[in-house]
Amino acid sequence: MTDFSHKLLKPLNDEQKDAVTSTEGYVRVVAGAGSGKTRVLTTRYVYISKVLGVAPSHILSVTFTNKAAREMKKRIQRYMPDEDGGWILTFHGACNKILKEEIHRLHYPSNFLIMDEDDQKSLLKKIYEENGLTLKDHNYKSCLDAIGAYKGKHDYVPYFSDPKGETVAPGLSRADEKGSFDFIIKKYLELQRKNYYLDFDDLVFFTLQIFYQFDDARERWQRQFEYIQVDEFQDVSKPEYTLVEILSLINKNMFVVGDPDQTIYTWRGADIRLFLDMDKAFNDVKTVVLSKNYRSTPQILDVGNSLIKHNTERIKKELVAVRNDGVKTRYFHARTRQEECEFIAGTIQNLQREGTRLCDIAVLFRSNYMSRPIEDAFLKYGIPYVIYSGVEFYQRKEIKDAIAYLRMLEFADDLSFERIINTPARGIGKKRLAAIAALSQSEGITLYDALKRLSDTALFENTGAKKLVAAIEEGTVRAKQTSADISDLLDFMLKKSGYEEYLMLCGDQNRLDNVTELKAAIKDFVEDAGEAVNLEEYLSAVALISNVDSADKEDSVKLMTVHTAKGLEFPCVFVCSLNEGLFPSQKIENKKQMEEERRVAYVAFTRAKDMLFLSDSDGFDIQTRGRLMPSRFIFNIEESLIERQGVMTDDYIEMAKEYIRASEYALSHASIPVLRSYLSGDRVRHPVFGDGTVTGRQSGCYVVKFDNGNVRTIAADSDVLKPV
Repeated sequence: MTDFSHKLLKPLNDEQKDAVTSTEGYVRVVAGAGSGKTRVLTTRYVYISKVLGVAPSHILSVTFTNKAAREMKKRIQRYMPDEDGGWILTFHGACNKILKEEIHRLHYPSNFLIMDEDDQKSLLKKIYEENGLTLKDHNYKSCLDAIGAYKGKHDYVPYFSDPKGETVAPGLSRADEKGSFDFIIKKYLELQRKNYYLDFDDLVFFTLQIFYQFDDARERWQRQFEYIQVDEFQDVSKPEYTLVEILSLINKNMFVVGDPDQTIYTWRGADIRLFLDMDKAFNDVKTVVLSKNYRSTPQILDVGNSLIKHNTERIKKELVAVRNDGVKTRYFHARTRQEECEFIAGTIQNLQREGTRLCDIAVLFRSNYMSRPIEDAFLKYGIPYVIYSGVEFYQRKEIKDAIAYLRMLEFADDLSFERIINTPARGIGKKRLAAIAALSQSEGITLYDALKRLSDTALFENTGAKKLVAAIEEGTVRAKQTSADISDLLDFMLKKSGYEEYLMLCGDQNRLDNVTELKAAIKDFVEDAGEAVNLEEYLSAVALISNVDSADKEDSVKLMTVHTAKGLEFPCVFVCSLNEGLFPSQKIENKKQMEEERRVAYVAFTRAKDMLFLSDSDGFDIQTRGRLMPSRFIFNIEESLIERQGVMTDDYIEMAKEYIRASEYALSHASIPVLRSYLSGDRVRHPVFGDGTVTGRQSGCYVVKFDNGNVRTIAADSDVLKPV
């Protein structure tokens, strides 16, 4: 062992060393909460590069958030200062980088535009306006769900890549019926193809299409990536799994890290079986279990272990605390929701008096709406707080507007055009917008090109059209200069377009401060890149930025959902509203879903480092429409592991346990294999009502809009619906 490798491996425990030095073949690392998985991933990257001598460009390291990728790069640069982390990326970031070099094979330009969710909704809004649809037909979320489901089911990429435009989008039998999901999906695909837009799903599916269709491209990237690492493998979807599986087929070196006990994203496509069954999918898979926890006290870990052992779909492990003893987990049962929230507020004040900083405290809940009574209590007690489910930086209107001005210089796309055309107001009303749209449609040109043609006509006299065109044209020329500074480009466009003056006239200093912060963020991005960055590269990177990458600087309590808290840790954690119907959610319909709900609770508990507080309340609840009862997750924890506060009568406890026993029986005997599961947009047939379309799901029922115009709510367990 060299001096360098000895120094590199010395801080690791035996399990971590085993994982780091297992460089060849298929390796599965079961990394419990707080067990040092990021340390293992980064150390292994350095080990492969510096000890084995493999060039970093041949190591693909996939993470699930940009924040995680940045943390990996930062740690790696301690050992490799010159390493730019070129292939330490999210799945979407890696696909974007591959497509920049390969998408021409599908007759797509390399400067395609990546749409985020806000862009997708803008596209839907355009479709609705052009076709006389309203949100009463379908809300945007159900449409996006239907589009995602469609892309997951159908081989749709050839529709985009046919240069003659003769290929028909598959699976849209009702595309001629205005207002149907098929109609909306078809229009959405048409606008995507016209403008060379890709959404996040497309990044993965287009990459897979290239690998399936072009042997030389597939082999090139298979040989490029001699070593593949995947973080948070328990959260991968089937397409993402297929992607890394294909890439590993030549060198057969794939290293995955994850914790099945923290799989809480099945609603987003994650499949726990991909991790659990990896040893069946590949030959000679080595499994390493990281069982030492460096985050939490033994008392907190005991609570988490006691809870999660009730799940059957898992790889058995028992986390062992490295830290010394701490305080016992406290569980408070309140008489009312108000009393529960005041307990939380009062306890936080006591902790603050004892020296705990407010910024070290997090209050976690199952759903966003549960924050309201907590906020009321915090306002009453004068406790400052920040809600992490609010509007994130890159989703704020003024930031989206500013980036749209930059996108006009690179893409001049319709979505950006529609965002900036009347922000600020330029006197271009519905009549003039209709003229622009008509010319764009008839000539097959972008809306901006249509405006350029019309800006000198009488129709656009006394408007700001010519001034806007002049600003964009001059900005475009500046952007093409090799010395173009992106921050200066933004400054130029905001001044020349009148947007900065518009913000000043609005008198909102926060919005002006946000735009100033964007300019600073651009400078930081360019500096971090360590080389010249053009506008297209910056815009692609911004489109991939995670909404979770934000932080507050004030000393305030953090309020967030458990899903938002995943991957984070806090010295002191409160988990509230632990009631049946709330946490676990009343939407749970079978044992498999209940196991995921228990994993959500496990993630919540294991965010705590020093202190963990659990709470629930009695009383009537409008969400559950009945009397509140303690969560089964409280009863899952061994009695001796928690310190109880609050009064519960024996009758009340027995009533709760009887309810839970009945619920568990019903979940265990649910006819899951027999009953079909339908998604929004699926066509179904009812023996009495005829054919219809599933438009959503609520409280264990399917909402179906039948072709005769009637809407009915059909119980999911009735099995009367059949696929058409």
